Amino acid sequence: MTQQMIKSVAAEAPSRVTIFWRSGKHTAVDLAEYFDSPGYEKLRVPAFFVSVTVEEWGHGIEWGDGEIGIDADTLYRLGKEQTGLAYPVTDFNLWMERNGLSLSAAAKALGITRRTITYYHGGYKPIPVYIKLACIGWETLRLQNAA
Repeated sequence: MTQQMIKSVAAEAPSRVTIFWRSGKHTAVDLAEYFDSPGYEKLRVPAFFVSVTVEEWGHGIEWGDGEIGIDADTLYRLGKEQTGLAYPVTDFNLWMERNGLSLSAAAKALGITRRTITYYHGGYKPIPVYIKLACIGWETLRLQNAA
């Protein structure tokens, strides 16, 4: 995946940003999940939230001269997840945990590389919907074989 580059950003309180990519596309992202994360509490203040700017070179967005920021790849992934075009990282990680899978075991179960699992597990890349379907299928077969 190539590095996502941001051209501009517009914020709408209380928690929504629209990212305008250099590719000409745009993505709406709800950032409410960040509001309770350590270091991001100031985003709850509407006047502060709408003061968002694009980081130098377009690699992310920031508030308060870089005091708080979110990188472009994370925003891209969140946008995909929130529109249903990607499997949420939290759901993927719960699948691994529920089935007692290490990174290597998950890679073997899905027939993909451990490196790809590492990217998915850490939220570094959007997880394609077909991986969600593979996880559901793998777990269903496992439960059927156990019965």
